[in-house]
Amino acid sequence: MKCLMIDDDIPTIEVMCDFINWNSLGIGAVSTAHNIADAKVLIKADKPDIIICDIEMPKGSGLDMIKWVRDNHHDCAFIFFTCHENFEFASTAISYNTDAYLIKPFDKSKVEAALAKTVNTLRAKNRLQAYSQFGASWLKNKSFVEQSFWRDILFAQISPRLDLIHGEIRKRDLPLELEHGYFLVLTSIGKSDIEDNWNESTFIYAFSNLTSETMLDNLQLSHVINYQQDDRYYIATIISGSSPLEEITTRCRQQIRYCREYFQCTATCYISKKVPIDVLHATKTILEVMDRNNIIYKGNVHYQEDHFDYETNDSYTLDVNGFESLFIEGEKVQIVNKLKKDLESLTKSNKLDAGIMHSIKQDFMQLVYSILYKNKIHAHKLFSDNFSGILLQKSEHSVMDMMKWAAFITNKTIDYLREVKQSESVVEKVKTFIHNHYHQELSREDVAASVYLSPDYMAKMFKNKTGLSMKDYLNEYRILIAKERLIQGSESIGTIAVEIGFDSISYFSTIFKKITGETPNAFRAKHKQ
Repeated sequence: MKCLMIDDDIPTIEVMCDFINWNSLGIGAVSTAHNIADAKVLIKADKPDIIICDIEMPKGSGLDMIKWVRDNHHDCAFIFFTCHENFEFASTAISYNTDAYLIKPFDKSKVEAALAKTVNTLRAKNRLQAYSQFGASWLKNKSFVEQSFWRDILFAQISPRLDLIHGEIRKRDLPLELEHGYFLVLTSIGKSDIEDNWNESTFIYAFSNLTSETMLDNLQLSHVINYQQDDRYYIATIISGSSPLEEITTRCRQQIRYCREYFQCTATCYISKKVPIDVLHATKTILEVMDRNNIIYKGNVHYQEDHFDYETNDSYTLDVNGFESLFIEGEKVQIVNKLKKDLESLTKSNKLDAGIMHSIKQDFMQLVYSILYKNKIHAHKLFSDNFSGILLQKSEHSVMDMMKWAAFITNKTIDYLREVKQSESVVEKVKTFIHNHYHQELSREDVAASVYLSPDYMAKMFKNKTGLSMKDYLNEYRILIAKERLIQGSESIGTIAVEIGFDSISYFSTIFKKITGETPNAFRAKHKQ
């Protein structure tokens, strides 16, 4: 598929181009335009399947764009990505059959989720068009038509009104019996629980097939809908209301066992009450909320009427002083074991709910940041890498995720505290940074940021160890490079000065003479062979 992005905000366009995993979404070509006029030219030349568009831009708005697209019968999907939460904008966009309305700033997971949903809808639409053209082919692919219908029901692509639902059933010629109602079974697996050797698309395929075979005794996926949300994989299975609840429960237990056996992961099943077809969308939402609230009862079968009652009358307070002492002493294993013991104790006493889990994470993170701050280390920079962010995002999903995150930041914190105390290694890192970036405009803040320390603390440490300020060291290194180039090459002094980081020849000459006792010309004349 092809995607066109229209936005006058060029940095946002570039970030989206670089960070969205287009190929995994089935999008092979991405083009960009920064105003409506250029976009129209691109659309006429090579019609895109999906358009992502801002609303307010020079030379025409995004609403003008979608109106033009619809008026010219370009049957492509349209996603608005804008700063405007205004209801009037949103309602106008919906009236032109927009596929999604996303609010800036850029959130990779939300944009990819909207794109995945749009791609699936386009694929379904394209297939349905093919079915209408080739009746015999439609019959052979009836399972897909039915699966598409159930997906539309679960995600309210078909409005939850019985008259509209009956109309879609007739339109798609589906042999559905609605009088018994339906059970909805939601199976949940955390993404962090999946082994790294699984390719995501392969896992989803295998997970869907296992669910279909276990829950429905066949590999027809018409009643099995897979999707992702909040770093979890979900499979929703629609089961006839005439099926015995005991049998559904037994099959859920089998599925949990098979997931543990074949995927080495923990699956959790939620079984709804028997509900009419127009309530399935709302029921899916209820089961998702149950899953988010389920911290310590993973790997079991739960029913819609179940409540996760936690004994939270007694508040829990993290032993900050105890943990701080262990951090100061560098006791990594004891810190992790202490937190593990606290979490296990709360779990055993049925006190570990989502609120307590959040509180523990906040207190532990605040403790770590406080310790780093006292040691002049910028914590937000130390943990700015992508892996730290992923672990933090997943930390409240389960006790295991919390322990992975806590162990990671504990190890990284203590290791860096030790490194800072051995200031020689930090100073060597600073020197290496200067050697690699001497030709750029470097500030004291830039250099300090490379080792996650405050500028004042870094400057003091550097001078204590080298006897030079960072600026003097930078100038000396630049002059060292300049001397080599003056002797070995025939470049002009002005070229050398600019390329090693000086913004003027006069300042370069002043520093050169101060350090060497000679002007650049005199040095070259004296030493060049």
